[in-house]
Amino acid sequence: MSVDVLKLEISMPNAHFRIIHSSEPQKTYPVPPYSTVIGFLANVLGDKEQIEVMLEGDLVLGILSQHDYITREYTWLRNLLPSAHTNRYGSSNNRTWQEVSEHIGGQSPVSIEVLNDVHLVLYIYHSDYALLKMLQQNITAPESWYSHLHLGRAEDWVIVNSASMVSLIVSNNPADLRNSNQYFQWMPEPASAFGIGSYINEKHYGELYQKIQGPATLVTSKYELIRVPYQGKEGGIIRNFRHVPTRLFCSSIPFLSDFTLPAVFADSELNVPIYMANIARNNCSGRGG
Repeated sequence: MSVDVLKLEISMPNAHFRIIHSSEPQKTYPVPPYSTVIGFLANVLGDKEQIEVMLEGDLVLGILSQHDYITREYTWLRNLLPSAHTNRYGSSNNRTWQEVSEHIGGQSPVSIEVLNDVHLVLYIYHSDYALLKMLQQNITAPESWYSHLHLGRAEDWVIVNSASMVSLIVSNNPADLRNSNQYFQWMPEPASAFGIGSYINEKHYGELYQKIQGPATLVTSKYELIRVPYQGKEGGIIRNFRHVPTRLFCSSIPFLSDFTLPAVFADSELNVPIYMANIARNNCSGRGG
């Protein structure tokens, strides 16, 4: 059995995928969240109608990530609200703090963890096969993009090395899974995993999910814009994200209780298992080949 997906191989000199509850330093995940990849794909499509097609159809994502090393950047966060300026300097006409001229508004020093020499492989399945072909075509058509290609921060530029339609096989052959510990990836819980029951044995996948050692993480995916009140006022509009329960995975695949390896999706070129998450819907069965 196999399923047809769009495979994008990407390089990035630097990347920061912020762990939102971290502050000093601002820590990074080793893998981009699904929401970050969705934003990247929307940028590639560059068309509101096609983005709606992508988000309303059966969208499924798998992500592999490698990096060579981590550094820490030291920078300033700025706040340009007039109240922040007067709180900092005491007057709207003053920009001096302790006899040193500073940036307007409030500012705070912060350190940021940064991944360096990053290599990503994205696997995209969608119920609309034409959408995948459009993504493949647009990836080399910058006139179609909303902006330059980046993942996460605007300064973290993306270099697309290849974009091809491939078939992910279902295998428990050790040769097809031998590089499992070479990449970080999100492993979705059974209820959010693609192909359970139709391609992958539900019991075996559930046992595998319980056996792996990665930390449990709620990974952001799609969002909706909602209006929220603030201190009795009308408030403003925020992004209300959905989350996919996952484990962060980067290790060899453990044996099941019957001393066999579980059959999972695999990239036979990289010899890596690929864990695919349902993003838009929970009833995906896949386009087999």
